[in-house]
Amino acid sequence: MAKKGENIVKIQVEAKNPPRIRLKKRRVKAKRKAARRPLIPKALISNFVGLQKVQADLSLKLDALTKQISELLKLFETTAKTFAENPAVLTSERDKEFLDKINQLLEQDKVIAKGVVYIEDRIDAIEKSAIGKPLPSLPRV
Repeated sequence: MAKKGENIVKIQVEAKNPPRIRLKKRRVKAKRKAARRPLIPKALISNFVGLQKVQADLSLKLDALTKQISELLKLFETTAKTFAENPAVLTSERDKEFLDKINQLLEQDKVIAKGVVYIEDRIDAIEKSAIGKPLPSLPRV
């Protein structure tokens, strides 16, 4: 009979120590958290980074172009002032045509400079509005 009692005690001890279920619950929670994270394709990220590099390069080139146009405008203005300030120089009909052409170039240069500044402002506005939004598809050439 002592042997039977020993078996009963062992059964009761095993019943007091149930297997741990907590580990499974933690794993399920970790899987749920991983499923909630948005998956962004690597190609989309690399395209976005590439687009930012191109936009930065374009912005630098537009700045350089704006500076060059400004220098050209200054040159034209000083030339026109020099021609206007020296009435002692006899101007012929050909010189008047030349002055008219220079004045036309000055006006065109001003329009081009305004256009470059407008383009640069638009690029800045597009960059600011594109933060957090999906990238538009670029036309293929």
